[in-house]
Parts: sequence; C-alpha cells; structure tokens
Amino acid sequence: METLKTRAEFKRVQKGRKWVTPAFIMQGLARADAESQGPRFGFTVSGKSVAVEGEGGRKRGKAVDRNRARRRLKEAVRLTFSDAARPDLDYVIIGRAFALSRKFEDLLADMRRAFHKVGQPARSDKENNPAP
Repeated sequence: METLKTRAEFKRVQKGRKWVTPAFIMQGLARADAESQGPRFGFTVSGKSVAVEGEGGRKRGKAVDRNRARRRLKEAVRLTFSDAARPDLDYVIIGRAFALSRKFEDLLADMRRAFHKVGQPARSDKENNPAP
C-alpha cells in the first residue's frame, strides 16, 4: 500500500470528492501522473477528533487513542482497498472519534461504501438539469 507523504499531496486531495461516515471522512482525487501503480493513501487523526474530557474540563486526545484510531483505519483500508479502491486515485482518510468504538465489521462496511462513493465520477450540471 503506497502512502501520501507531503503536505502538498494531502492539500491537493482536498479538492476532490468527499464522503463522511461516523468513524472517518474519506477524500479522493484522481492523479495527473499515471506512473504509480495502484491507489495511494494518507491517514490523519488529530488530537481534537479523539479528545475526551479530562481534568479541569479540558478536552485532550491522548497519543494512544490517536494511534489506535489510525491503526484501525489502516487495517480497514488494507482489507478493503484491493476490491473497492480505484488505482488512479489518491485517498485521504481523516479519523474521527467514533473510529475507536465502532464495530470493526461496520467500519469495513463504511470503508467499502466510501470507496464506492468517492470513486464515482462527478455528475455534471447538464446531467442534473438538462436544457429543454
């Protein structure tokens, strides 16, 4: 599984299609260069997304929780991308708090659906509103 490495690659994918689930947000965008074989993935989980209220009413996301959410999302992608991901797309998966507590079977189903939705071609306005 190839990964996105630079901030510029992550920012570029933001311009593409997006699908939101309770456990993650998936973004996808076609690559201009066809030199790499297969899809590329980027994962991000912020401290705010997995934060729980701690001492003094402050919300804190522990590194353990961020890493656990990232590992669960990476494993879900690893198990589903060969069947569902398009080889010419870059994907960014943004973890949310529910990634820690969602049943893994449901997480896999969400991942398959997100790959399907993000991989569909964008509909043009002409298809949505045909001129009389």
